[in-house]
Amino acid sequence: MKKQLIFTAALTLAFTVLNSAAFAYSTRETTTVPYLVGSTQSPQTRWSIVRHTFRIQIPEASPAVSQVKVILPPGVTVKNDITVHERSGKEIATKSNVGDDEVIINFTEPLKSTNEIEIDMNKVILSRLHPNSWSYRIKTKLADTETELDLGIAQIGNFQR
Repeated sequence: MKKQLIFTAALTLAFTVLNSAAFAYSTRETTTVPYLVGSTQSPQTRWSIVRHTFRIQIPEASPAVSQVKVILPPGVTVKNDITVHERSGKEIATKSNVGDDEVIINFTEPLKSTNEIEIDMNKVILSRLHPNSWSYRIKTKLADTETELDLGIAQIGNFQR
């Protein structure tokens, strides 16, 4: 019985050692569509009027982006004070439309590959009756198509009041 146990352990160890390592590659390095990089709140305080910022990466191989849509969570009100700029700080010309449950940002010229864009919703009013975390669904529309591409959910933590 001991010989069988030792043989099984040795065989398992041999398979483990001799098995080649698996490599994983980031899909973001080879992606051809825009993707959500991150989101932040500023100032990081308990204030009820804050700025929420979303960062979106547009890869070189991606088609141009003509529109970004931000679906607002319950308890969030946004004033029409929205700026979009490149990471370098250069402002991007947009026309924004703020509704009760969504913000639509149309680019005057479709955005081709840029390193990263930042969307600042400068006057976000947060309700005190809702949770301490806000989940925004971010969608984009590529130029020359009517299909919306879902970039995912940007979650911003709100601080206890």
